[in-house]
Amino acid sequence: MHDEPSQNRSHTVNSRRRFSFGSNWQKYLDDLPPEATDAMRAYVAEWLGADLTGLRVVDVGSGQGLTSLSVTRLGGEVLSFDLDPESVAATRRLREVAGSPTSWLVEHGSILDTSFVAGLGTFDVVISWGVLHHTGAIWEAIDAAAGLVAPGGRLWIALYHRTRQSGRSLRTKRLYGSLPRPGKLLFRGAYAAAKIAKSVVVRRRLPALRGAYDTRGMNWWRDIEDWLGGLPYEVSSPGEVLDRLRPKGFQLERLRDAIGESGNDVYLFRRST
Repeated sequence: MHDEPSQNRSHTVNSRRRFSFGSNWQKYLDDLPPEATDAMRAYVAEWLGADLTGLRVVDVGSGQGLTSLSVTRLGGEVLSFDLDPESVAATRRLREVAGSPTSWLVEHGSILDTSFVAGLGTFDVVISWGVLHHTGAIWEAIDAAAGLVAPGGRLWIALYHRTRQSGRSLRTKRLYGSLPRPGKLLFRGAYAAAKIAKSVVVRRRLPALRGAYDTRGMNWWRDIEDWLGGLPYEVSSPGEVLDRLRPKGFQLERLRDAIGESGNDVYLFRRST
């Protein structure tokens, strides 16, 4: 078990402004309903298949653990790890709720810790959904995650899409991060009100504020806190990602690109060599 990941320079610099995703995940798990876990299981099955029996999977930046839970329920053997101790605690909490399956291990580690990553070996499936763009070293993180994929294995990642608003998004996050706790609460309220107003004007309807979960099991309010607080924050384009991974022997099997602020491009690659 690796309890204290070593710090490289880029990790140390960015940890000063790093958002505690795990704190948000703990609050999320407090009211996690079955429909959220069902939604995530269906989403994982859509991308990776409904039968993962016998496959070794690693969940890089496991967060609240929903992706890992879905993998185990689909038959896979999963190793979850996260840099944030509270995220590790959240994943372990969900694992305990699931009955502590022996096919699911949880560790504390960083994808940017070269010694930790070198000791993991390779996997049939490497998952990192919405994580690598929060490391402060996105391309190093992508390279490290790709290095964990065994020949013939798959890499499933989601990364923030670069848009004309990306700079504004970064400034918004930095402003939010600089506020004291009461200021953060007010900011989230104002931001939520603006999103509601936009939905009414543009879509002619109110967003589903309570009891609604997206395809990954995320509810509306926790998603706002997660997005506003998410520093470090980096973006990429599909072209950049393809240029990075193709020379490493990866072929794109599927891409769901997102045009718009805070949207994720979702990639599924297979490693040929």
